[in-house]
Amino acid sequence: MKSLLRYLYKDKVFIVALIFAVGSMFFITPSLAYFDYINYKVLIIMFTLMLAVAGIYETHFFDYVATKLVMHLKSIKWIGLVIIIVTFFLGMLLTNDAVLLTLVPFTIFITKHTKQEKYAVIIIILQTIAANMGSALTPMGDPQNIYLYAFYDIPFTDFLMTTAVVTISGFILVTSTAMIKIPHVVCTLNITTPTVDWKKFFLYMLIMINALLAVLRIVDEQYTIIITTILGLIYGRHLFKKVDYTLLLTFTSFFIFTGNLAQITWISDAVSSLLNSRISVYFTSLIASQFISNVPAAVLLSTFTDRLYWQPLLQGVNVGAMGTIIGSLASLITFKYIIREYRSEAKTYLITYSIISIIFITIITILTLTITL
Repeated sequence: MKSLLRYLYKDKVFIVALIFAVGSMFFITPSLAYFDYINYKVLIIMFTLMLAVAGIYETHFFDYVATKLVMHLKSIKWIGLVIIIVTFFLGMLLTNDAVLLTLVPFTIFITKHTKQEKYAVIIIILQTIAANMGSALTPMGDPQNIYLYAFYDIPFTDFLMTTAVVTISGFILVTSTAMIKIPHVVCTLNITTPTVDWKKFFLYMLIMINALLAVLRIVDEQYTIIITTILGLIYGRHLFKKVDYTLLLTFTSFFIFTGNLAQITWISDAVSSLLNSRISVYFTSLIASQFISNVPAAVLLSTFTDRLYWQPLLQGVNVGAMGTIIGSLASLITFKYIIREYRSEAKTYLITYSIISIIFITIITILTLTITL
């Protein structure tokens, strides 16, 4: 029991979500209707993606790709830029936290190896933003994207057209900043390409494809969970231990909390009245993300946001990934590495990250409001 409590306590967002869910039960009596609150498709897709990514991570495929691309470069500017770009594009296919868990340690290793550690902080800052902006494009890139895509039953092409302005402008901003902030310093890389277990890679890719087919609504989620479970039990039984169950429980808790709130008429009417225009929905989701993170913000606000305004909600929570360090749960992963490896640079990291984020948010918001709202 103590081990379980310690495990759960590590995820503060889950604890908060659980408290809110339990608290709401005092206003809406628990019943079988609670099961209707839960979006099972979201949970199944997230579970499948986490299992697949955990397996692919073990094969060293991400390290292989990054190493292949940087091993012949001779300047920290180009090494840093390539790492940032790889982080950006991998974020489109995988969840942003999985990409950062792999490539932030890679950046730390490379900067230490080349004795260019003084540039590690700026590269990691831009990596974090790149992961959030790249993953904003696709439904499978972020947990909030998976949720909103399923909740509003958004057509895939409409989703991409809506998030493209955020991702494209984010790419231009992050690469331009990298070119300016990372100097041209000659360095030598003497590293070998890691060995990839290609057999396991292709097996785990089957699980990934299974998730993508569910995202694209080609395969029903009921078949997805069956296929995932069978493949996992046969080829990667140990991967079940690496699934982030607290994130799944966090979503479940927020489903219950928001479902109960929606049953309280005066709250539902009051919040819905505030979310009655594209501008109000965009800025509410952007600001809410700064305080409670964009995943909880997406779940909470979607309960009271009319389908007519799914676009500004989707854009707002993705732009809201920047800003405060808790704007995106993936950003906290990066900060943990900074605390562990460069504790003396933590304050500099936060200040620099915040300044760059505010500039990026301002520019992307202006572009987004001008083009799509």
